[in-house]
Amino acid sequence: MSIQSKAAVIVDKGKVEVKTITIPEPKQGEVLVRQKAAALCTLEQRFFTGVFPVYPGVWGHEVSGIVEAIGPNTYTPLKVGDHVARGCGSACDECYFCAIGQDAKCEVEKMRLKAQQKSDREDGIMGIFGLSEYSVVDPRNLVQISKEIPFEQAALSEPVACAVSSANKLDIQLGQTVVVIGAGAMGIANILVSKYQGAFVVASELDEQRRQKALNAGAHAVLNPNLGDIGQQLKDINEGRLADVVIVTIGLEQANKQAMELVAPNGKVMLFASAHPAVPLSIDPNVIHRSGITITGSTSKNRKDLYQASLLIGKKIISVETMIEKVFPLEQAQLAFEMAIQPQNYRIVLSM
Repeated sequence: MSIQSKAAVIVDKGKVEVKTITIPEPKQGEVLVRQKAAALCTLEQRFFTGVFPVYPGVWGHEVSGIVEAIGPNTYTPLKVGDHVARGCGSACDECYFCAIGQDAKCEVEKMRLKAQQKSDREDGIMGIFGLSEYSVVDPRNLVQISKEIPFEQAALSEPVACAVSSANKLDIQLGQTVVVIGAGAMGIANILVSKYQGAFVVASELDEQRRQKALNAGAHAVLNPNLGDIGQQLKDINEGRLADVVIVTIGLEQANKQAMELVAPNGKVMLFASAHPAVPLSIDPNVIHRSGITITGSTSKNRKDLYQASLLIGKKIISVETMIEKVFPLEQAQLAFEMAIQPQNYRIVLSM
């Protein structure tokens, strides 16, 4: 037996069609989720724009919904009716990385995700089916979230979890100075998490409206690269010191250079954003040798990070409302994608 579900199918570069597709009933080790909201991350946007030309596909990994059914002989603490947030991958719980708590690097999951770019379905559709009314999901890829949180906000547990993963890796300490370069959606997520780590949070952003958005989200201060000498701007508001931590949320060469101008000796630089195309870093090794700075990166999140993000949002410790630009019904998926790829916009969310 199967379930009929409306879904946003990316059928070609720049083209999305809302189709009725078939979703299987959950088997052992699976749950059926009635998905209610999905945000259009840069991953979905890259499928849409042809950076990843994989068609036809139903993607979507920033998702929230309700547990509809649980597969036979499936152990999970989740119950039918629970509200859940979904990540983009589960873990095998058996490989080396899972064993040390780094399930975001799960070797088996990498193979699973690669396999999802091939289809064994009769209709040939590939994907993880987050942009569908229904989806069958491994319960290890779900976390429960408060029913008081609107679905469009609950869906942002996944991107916030990526910021949580970054903050956990950086080990941000109380009172440290954290500069977030870029005040787009993921810049805001990093601002929210860094502030509640107890940091003095400063956003560096070229656009005036986005600088104001950063302040509205809770940044303590902003820097304007248009005014020159970004390091001196920071020193002027930070007792003459540079940043303990710099988080780069824009995949641009100029942002990476700016990070090096803002980081203090023994500080840390987090390359949070991916770059398309990527420009190689040009760094004098003696600068790192003498200053003691650490340059690192972060992508995706561990299950712990997703759980922590769901608690931050579910307990209203942080508000992700400022990350959302607009909510569209599923039927307007084409328009939603067209808005999502406009660089000035924050998260576009589809409601299902």
